[in-house]
Amino acid sequence: MAGLVSASLNQRSILVGILVIVCNNVFTAAAWTTTAPTSIQRSHKNYPHSSHRIRLSTTQLSYRDDEHDTLESKKKSSPPPAKDFQSRMKRMAMRRRETGKSWRPPNVQTATSLEDFANVIQEGRTKNQLVVVRFYANWCKKCQALRPSFDKVASSKPQVIFVDVPVTNTNVELHQGLGVKSVPFAHIYCPEKGLVVEEKISRRRFSEFEELVEQHSS
Repeated sequence: MAGLVSASLNQRSILVGILVIVCNNVFTAAAWTTTAPTSIQRSHKNYPHSSHRIRLSTTQLSYRDDEHDTLESKKKSSPPPAKDFQSRMKRMAMRRRETGKSWRPPNVQTATSLEDFANVIQEGRTKNQLVVVRFYANWCKKCQALRPSFDKVASSKPQVIFVDVPVTNTNVELHQGLGVKSVPFAHIYCPEKGLVVEEKISRRRFSEFEELVEQHSS
C-alpha cells in the first residue's frame, strides 16, 4: 500500500514539472513577440524563412549599387556646361586667328627703312620681277581689312615680289619722299619702266588693283 502511494506521488511530481516547463516556454514566446521590433515582427510574418529575408536584402543592396553606378556614369558622360563649351570655342577661334595672322606668303617681304625699300626695288630689277608695294599702318582698320586680299594676290602670283611698308616713328620721311599722303596706298614697279602705278586702294576697289597687277605681270 505504501508503495502505491509513493508511485502516485512520483507521477504527480513529474506531471507538475512538465506543466511548469510548458508554461515557461509559452510565457517566453509571448514576451519575445511583445518586445521584438516592429520590422522584425513584420519580416517574420511576411517571410517566415530566414533565407527569404537574406535573399531580399541582397537583391535590394545590389539594385541600389547598380542605380548608384548608373548615376555616376551619367554624371561622367554628361556634356560640359554651356559656358565652358563657349569659352573653349572662343579659345580655339583665337588660336586660329593668331595662326592665320602669323602666316604670310613666302614672296611677301617687309621694308621698314629706305635702305630696305631700295634693296627690294633693286632685287626686282636684277631678277626681272614685278614689285608690288603696300603702304599701311597698324592702327589703320582699312589697312588691316585689306591684308587678306593682298596676301591672296601674293599667293596667286609667286613670280611677283610683294612688299609691306608699315608706317613707324622712324620711317615717316620714307612715305613722304615717295608721295604717300594716306594709307592704305600702293605702288607697282616694273623692272624696265620703274614706277608704273601709284594709287590709293580700298576693299571696294581692290579688284581694279588686282587687274593692274595681272596686267603688268603678264
